[in-house]
Amino acid sequence: MKIPELKEKDLLYRDVELRIDSIQRKKTMYTVMYRASKVVTFIAGSSITVLTGWRIKDGGKPDTDNFVLIISASVALLAALEGLFNFRDKGRSYDVLLFDLRRLRDRICYDYMKGPEIYEGNKDSRFEEYQKILQAQKTIIENYDGGED
Repeated sequence: MKIPELKEKDLLYRDVELRIDSIQRKKTMYTVMYRASKVVTFIAGSSITVLTGWRIKDGGKPDTDNFVLIISASVALLAALEGLFNFRDKGRSYDVLLFDLRRLRDRICYDYMKGPEIYEGNKDSRFEEYQKILQAQKTIIENYDGGED
């Protein structure tokens, strides 16, 4: 639920909207990076098999050891990068944050639709809820990256 007039006059609503858009872009980026790394790893891994069996028509054997070594090292590097950065898990952790922020936005919109006095009365509690969501995100990031409490 979105209310365009709230975006113009309510700072909290605007900040929640901006965070939702930003997190959605990050989630999409991590999902694309995860899929791209899987495709490149698959292509590089399958090309090792092709190059291993590659022969020159004359019956001579080219020096394919270097090609195989380079591709094998590339596959190992890509697999290590994906394992190190866990693009898929990062994308999923953003789903949780997006859910909380969208739920908060919907509550703000619902308060606004019920009436101005209800909306104004709940502003402080919604801001506190927003701060809790941001603190939870910070905790998740610190624990995920191995940071200290």
